[in-house]
Amino acid sequence: METVAVAQRIEASADRVWALVGDFGGDVLTRGYVARVEVAGRGIGARRTYHLDPSIGSGAVVERLVELDDAERAIGYDMVDYGPLPWADYGGRITVTPAGPDACILVVRTRFLPLDPARGEELRGLSRGNIGLYFDNVRAAVGA
Repeated sequence: METVAVAQRIEASADRVWALVGDFGGDVLTRGYVARVEVAGRGIGARRTYHLDPSIGSGAVVERLVELDDAERAIGYDMVDYGPLPWADYGGRITVTPAGPDACILVVRTRFLPLDPARGEELRGLSRGNIGLYFDNVRAAVGA
């Protein structure tokens, strides 16, 4: 099992950041690695289809919402259709925790099994790169 966990301080309130992060069907935070998002259903069990940005490949993947906790500002998802991606048992969890009234700590965690164990480091790098774009997109969306 490979894991990637990244935490960064965002200079915006936890509520403001959570409004973006907690939107399972949103497309603002996926720019640069997802070309288009489609959502089916609402709440736990909803599915989103990520049509991959040509910069990381072609095709689509599907994720299912497994956790959405507004009080704890936590969202979790599992990939249920891997499309062209070379891993299995992929899941992620994102949390937003206040760091005073005008800042927060954003944590993104992913886990997966590479289909080819020799590609573990390469796939961790892909995940870290996408998470980096996610953080950039959060900062751009809140003007931080």
